[in-house]
Amino acid sequence: MPNANQILALVKSHLEGDDKRFKEVAMQIAAVEARSGHTILSRSIADLIKSNTGVRLVRSLAPLNMDVSEYVLSVDNSYRLSDLICSEVIKSKISRIIKEYIHRDLLYQNNLSNRNKILLAGPSGTGKTMTASILANELHLPLYVVRMEKVITKYMGETSLKLSKIFDLISNVRGIYLFDEFDAIGMQRGMENEVGEMRRILNTFLQLMERDDSDSIIVAATNAKEVLDTALFRRFDDVIEYQLPDQQQIEILLKTQLEPFTTPDLHIDKIAKALEGRSHAEITSVCADSIKESILSEQQLTDNIVIQAIEQKHSQIMSA
Repeated sequence: MPNANQILALVKSHLEGDDKRFKEVAMQIAAVEARSGHTILSRSIADLIKSNTGVRLVRSLAPLNMDVSEYVLSVDNSYRLSDLICSEVIKSKISRIIKEYIHRDLLYQNNLSNRNKILLAGPSGTGKTMTASILANELHLPLYVVRMEKVITKYMGETSLKLSKIFDLISNVRGIYLFDEFDAIGMQRGMENEVGEMRRILNTFLQLMERDDSDSIIVAATNAKEVLDTALFRRFDDVIEYQLPDQQQIEILLKTQLEPFTTPDLHIDKIAKALEGRSHAEITSVCADSIKESILSEQQLTDNIVIQAIEQKHSQIMSA
């Protein structure tokens, strides 16, 4: 049976709307029931959790502005800074952005402004999108994701018009605005495959960034910093560069993700070596697959189960 602390944690996380913590505790209870021989109950809890896999609720922005509802989405999130496994340098930069925003009035009084235009760069799956969610959650602001595939069109002038409407929204509706896959519009002017229309789009974006004096925070994320136009970097107040996790970070991530199911026979250091060169997102996915297999096969989590999940994930990536 679950203990009193687990029941209290379950209720508390539900009341606080902490979906991630709620699921963690629920999976802990499932593990307790499995070890007690209540396999049907354990499996039922796991199935309920799996049926709601943590995909954040996405809703249209239509109630706020019909003009941008097609290409700007409001996204619910529950990440905190403590959830991000990264270097202290990155955490320090994120903490500084949060601190400056909280005390922005004090900075304004001294003719200073807070950091509110941030560029996140690094390999896919290393925490860039998660960082935007963290900023929104820590600052109690809504998170809006700009759908770049809807913004960029083949029709001359249409993309620039959409960007202007988005920046109008940024000025009128305070929030965290994430431009993901930012290199789609930030590519260097004069590159071989560049066309005149893309140059005009980039110029429009630069002008809009320059004029923006809102209380919102603009976050641009890219996997390819090297292709961005150098003029962009002057418009951002901070550039945060993400890397694939090192061995210590991989071990921390494994311990965090596998905590309810770890046993003395599970060798985190061995598994961490097998995950060298993988992203945070890949490692998290491997952990989830391993836990599912452990629950469904009704056996304790072992090195072999995790290693098998790693090999399967690698095969999926190679065949993609």
